[in-house]
Amino acid sequence: MKDFLRQSLINSFSLYLVSSIFPGLTVPRMVFSLIWAGIIFTLINRLVKPIIKLFLLPINLMTLGLFGWLANVLVLLIATRLIDTLTVAGFTSLAFSYSGFSVPPITFSPLIALIITSFLLSLTFNLLDRLLVED
Repeated sequence: MKDFLRQSLINSFSLYLVSSIFPGLTVPRMVFSLIWAGIIFTLINRLVKPIIKLFLLPINLMTLGLFGWLANVLVLLIATRLIDTLTVAGFTSLAFSYSGFSVPPITFSPLIALIITSFLLSLTFNLLDRLLVED
């Protein structure tokens, strides 16, 4: 139970951090709603993710683990369907120019935004989990 609460709080904080730096993710701004979203996200990670990994096992074995990220994307997609205040939407990045090097504005579709959000959430969760682990 203690581990579940710790993971839920880390998921809530990860959702908040990623939404503050990534324009494609919007999360609830009220603390109670954000913690509730973290609890639901943790439940999906613990209950549904192993089943998704089991179904994706043949593809993952054929690609030597290249499609392991697909389980995280599907979990985030399920979470956005269950939590109505959690949304991932497409966006357009700003143009960038520095010392003759310029990057035009890039439009990200909702699918690409979902993949990037999933990657950032798993990276943030794992980093916070490693920092807060008890020895």
